[in-house]
Amino acid sequence: MDTFPFQQTPVPVGAAAPDLLLEMTFSPKLFIIGDIASKLEPLVQHGVEWLDARVDNSPSQPSDEQLEVYDNYRMPYIQQTYRLTDKEKQFGKLNWLDTDSTEFDFSKLENIPVEQRLIFKLEEDFGLVFIHQSVIDLLKEHVKTVWVRDI
Repeated sequence: MDTFPFQQTPVPVGAAAPDLLLEMTFSPKLFIIGDIASKLEPLVQHGVEWLDARVDNSPSQPSDEQLEVYDNYRMPYIQQTYRLTDKEKQFGKLNWLDTDSTEFDFSKLENIPVEQRLIFKLEEDFGLVFIHQSVIDLLKEHVKTVWVRDI
């Protein structure tokens, strides 16, 4: 996570909703505010289904006054996977690949058009999401606030 180009920004008290929310789960999720997502969606179509989403920042079992829900988000539901290692998928294990000691063979992507590999998951470990630099650059151009949640 330290090498991911988007890190948590300071959240001032009474802060508005973030432009980008990263939920770090077994299968990481990106929640992108609608106006920024509308710039990405025409670019990122292959292997991704764009879903309407809400960001719930309420505490566990909130009272009515504590409800903090933000609408107008889009989430890329990533269906595309590619195999980049010689490892086998181990069913029933979460995030089992050690990325520091695993060699990724990106040459396996050379014959796949760029537009088909802008965002994808690793077939061997769904906990790893790969995002093409062109998508990162577009996000960097527009994203000002980032929240990261480790779920």
